[in-house]
Formats: sequence, structure tokens, C-alpha cells
Amino acid sequence: MTIGKYLKILALAFMLVVAQACASAPETTQKKPSTRIKTEIPPPFPITSQSLRTERIDRLLSDLVAEGSVPGLSVLIYENGIETYFGATGYSDIKNKTLLKRSDVGRYYSMTKPIVGVAMMMLYEDGKFKLDDPVSKYLPEYANMMVYAGEDEDGSMKLEPAERPMTIRDLMRHTAGFTYGFIPTPIDQMYAKNKILTFDQNLDEFSKKLATMPLLYQPGTQYNYSVSVDVQGRLIELFSGQKLGDYLEANILGPLGMTHTGFTVKAKDRAKFVATYGRDETGLALLQDGNPKLPWGLDVDRPFLEDVTFQSGGSGLVSTIDDYAKFALMLQAGGGTLITPASLALMNTDHLGDMPNGHLGEGVGFGLNFAVKTAPQAQGDYYVPEGTFYWGGMAGTAFFIDDKTDLTFIMHMQMITRGQAGIRRRMAEAIYGKPK
Repeated sequence: MTIGKYLKILALAFMLVVAQACASAPETTQKKPSTRIKTEIPPPFPITSQSLRTERIDRLLSDLVAEGSVPGLSVLIYENGIETYFGATGYSDIKNKTLLKRSDVGRYYSMTKPIVGVAMMMLYEDGKFKLDDPVSKYLPEYANMMVYAGEDEDGSMKLEPAERPMTIRDLMRHTAGFTYGFIPTPIDQMYAKNKILTFDQNLDEFSKKLATMPLLYQPGTQYNYSVSVDVQGRLIELFSGQKLGDYLEANILGPLGMTHTGFTVKAKDRAKFVATYGRDETGLALLQDGNPKLPWGLDVDRPFLEDVTFQSGGSGLVSTIDDYAKFALMLQAGGGTLITPASLALMNTDHLGDMPNGHLGEGVGFGLNFAVKTAPQAQGDYYVPEGTFYWGGMAGTAFFIDDKTDLTFIMHMQMITRGQAGIRRRMAEAIYGKPK
């Protein structure tokens, strides 16, 4: 299997999304037993809706649970800033037959990235940096980076100097040359061996360790989903003089009233923090801490229930569907009181241009910390209108902003599976109808 194909498959499980400014653009362990799940469908929650799409979305929610694709999920839609749909069906805990609730707190993983992106743009507006500043201007450990250039006949790694410094724009569009540590490349193997992502390190320690690793690609040459948003978290600490979580709370989460969102589940929300599920040979299965089927043997509970040292700007936040909606509605409103429309325009404009876009696929570009649909609705894997910007999380959460129809979509589930892209595509078809 080629690296590119593996990336595409893995990205479907890991991210996200259903996952024209370019670089020169102007700035404006041991496995624990799994819990089998019976396929049993509870009645759906009452739905408030004024939308003609209601019947299609209702049917899809029921179908996804009935076919065992997910244990449960919920969907929230706003149009012109007004809630026009909420639907939920299935369970948050199958064993105890706990119905999914609108107030459930879950792991939002990579949907942390857009929030960190907004934090970066707030500091950008404060004059703390320019997008094309070299990262080494602020983090000198990234000066004189080396880049993977294949292997010699004896199998030893070949390295070459970076042709240019990585920039902050590169960090925000995933073109810095970093990787994530879970694809089959020699650099990813180095990430795993050196435990680049661990909970018992601060962001300064993380950044300095990461800088000792060679880059997988030359900076600014192609998109590669990576740990770069965690580097952004370190920059936020430097620019603000605060820990990442403190800055987010004071400047985004607090002002938006996102009272259930943070790097640690709040004491008042412990009973609302739900299980997450995956799939084994028996079907749906409860994922427990350190399950070896997860990337890096990732704990699904510890980092969110304990006050761990590492605050991951790439994947660390918990939230609720309504909390995240507050953030998404701020974006729909052009940045609200947090960032200017000009800064948001920088974020939701494609910054890849003709660069290879990795797993993103046909008709998709990447702005600053989220993806952007660059082709008509019927192209690519995610059938949303051109100009829509979006992202998702490893446990199946997703959101998109469609400025053309002023529609904001948020989906909540806690299911780590390779089928997320298919779920998101079907959801988009339920909202817009199948492309002709």
C-alpha cells in the first residue's frame, strides 16, 4: 500500500473532516476486554425543526444507529443564526442503555484546531506576528531544520537541509513538513520512538523535542496533516504569556459562554462525560484506556479526566454540541467580537493553491486551521457547497459553515471508526439532497 493511500484511509478514521491565497498571498499495552453492543434502537429525541430537510435527516439518524454504524449521534443546525433543527437518537452508553443527551460532554479531538486557529488570529490582530514570519524567529529550535530525502542503499536515512524556513502560515495550513507519528514513514517511526506526543510534558518541552526530528517534506511544498497545531499552542503561550488553556478560557471560551469546554472535564460535567466506541470483530465495542487499536495506544479518558501537563492544541478539548455551536455561530457571524471579518477571510480562504493536498481529496483546499471546499457540491468526497469551510474530530464530531445559505451544522458522536467520512457525506446529502 502506498503512503498516499494509507494516509487517505487513516485520515478517514483519525480526523475529521469528511475532512485562493498561496504562500505568496497577501495577509488581510495490554488489551482490556471490549464490551459488545446490541443493536437496539431507542426512540428518537423530540426534534425542533422548521426545515424541509427534517424527514431526510431524521431517517438518516435512525438508519445509522439501526445499521450499527454508530451507537448514537446528534445533529444541530442553525440557519440565519436561528436553530432550525435538533435531532438525536441512539445511546451514549449501550450497556446501561443510557440515551444520548443533548448535554453530553465528549472528546472533540481535532475540532480543537479551529479554536486554536482563532486564538492565533486574535494574536495576529494584536500585532504579535505576521503569517510569513519564520517560526524560528520565535522558536529558535526550528532554525536549520533537516528534511528526509529517502534512504541510501544500506538503508540509512538520507537528510538534506531545509530549502527555506517554515513559516507560521505553514503551521496553520499543515505545510511545515511535520507529520503526526502514525503513518508508515521513517519520520513517523521516529516520532513514535521518541514519544513526541505524551501527556507528561509541557508545550515547551514538546516543541524542543519535535525540533530534533527531521521534517518529512520540504516546508511549503505540500499539505501533510500533522502536529503543527500543537506548535501553534506553544506560540500562543509565548505571544500571550499565558498557558494555552488559560488564554483560550479568557479570550474565547469564556466570552462565548462555552462553559462545558476545556482541556479537562469540569467537576460539574463528570457524570455527563460519555463513553467512546470503536469497532472490533464483533461489531461496536467500548474503547477503554490504552486500547492498542487506537493511535499510539492513546488513552481515551486519562487526558480529559486528569489534569495532565500537555495541553494539546491539536486534539485536547472536550465540549458539548451546544458549546461548540457557540463557536461555530461566531464564525458564521464573521468573527463576532473575537476577530475581524478580514482575519476570518484569511482563515477560510484556500492557502494551498496548486500544492498537493494529501488526503483532502478532489475539490478541497485548506485555509488556516480548517478545510475549505474549492469546487462545486458534486465534486470530491464531501458534498457541501463551494466555499463551505469545515473540520471534524477523531471521535466523529464535525461542523461546517456554509456562508452561501447561512447554514451552520454541528454533529456530535463518540465513535472512532473508518466510516466517518461516509457518515459525513450521507449527512451532507440529507441536508442538501443528493447531487445530480
